[in-house]
Amino acid sequence: MKSIDEHFSELAVNYNEIRTTDTQPLEYIKTLLSNYESCVAVDVGCGPGRYSLLLLQTMPQLHLTCLDRNQNMLAETTRLLQVANISRFKCVLADASEFPLESSSIDVVFTFNAIHHFIIPAFLQEAQRVLKKDGTIVIYTRLPSQNAASIWGKYFPDFTTLERRLRSLDSMEAAIRNIPRLRLDSIKLFQFDRVSSLECLTEKARARHYSTFNLYEKQRLESSIANFRDRIISNFSDLDRIHWTDGNVLLVVKTRDPGARSIVESRKNKE
Repeated sequence: MKSIDEHFSELAVNYNEIRTTDTQPLEYIKTLLSNYESCVAVDVGCGPGRYSLLLLQTMPQLHLTCLDRNQNMLAETTRLLQVANISRFKCVLADASEFPLESSSIDVVFTFNAIHHFIIPAFLQEAQRVLKKDGTIVIYTRLPSQNAASIWGKYFPDFTTLERRLRSLDSMEAAIRNIPRLRLDSIKLFQFDRVSSLECLTEKARARHYSTFNLYEKQRLESSIANFRDRIISNFSDLDRIHWTDGNVLLVVKTRDPGARSIVESRKNKE
């Protein structure tokens, strides 16, 4: 197995083509941040820039720092945004545990499908450090239960067993509670109807489009793909149009106003 850095370095050029990018959360985020005339933000774990691009296209008031620990990914982000004639960004090589940004300098911290690669307490500490008063953290990810309900979780051998990095909602709520200045403001669940062919799914697995596939040694991956194909053939009649539903969650975290209750605290008080 390759290291995670080697994995992403090799995939950087083709990553945007082999991964599915969800556009629906961007409309939700646009509404969430509609009160900003000018918004200074950072996209942590930006990868090759697919969500950075959508953010900048959706919100013309946004000025974005694209932060990632992989230089190849940042090179792709730069290329993607320059091709789109966008200049309201800068790329920074850094880890999610230490942002090279000034304290109280950022309005919004974003992270899309990357938090399972972070040391979450360190990420949250850094996020609250760089956020201004009334700042916001937007975390878009998938839960272990959502992973298990996906086409991969249901039919790809050992996919959910090997993928242990995803955090449950309870564990993320607990991590947020442990940062005194932060409070969980809202939770939004998304569902997406997907359709693909068996051949396309096979190509995605071989391309290791999820980093979970990097946890399989080459021979094990090939045997698991064969098993996956057999299971799909047994459970779906139209192999050119395989339908399933994916789920994701979006957490909005705010810098804490003294005396304000989080949604978790409010739920407990109602109980």
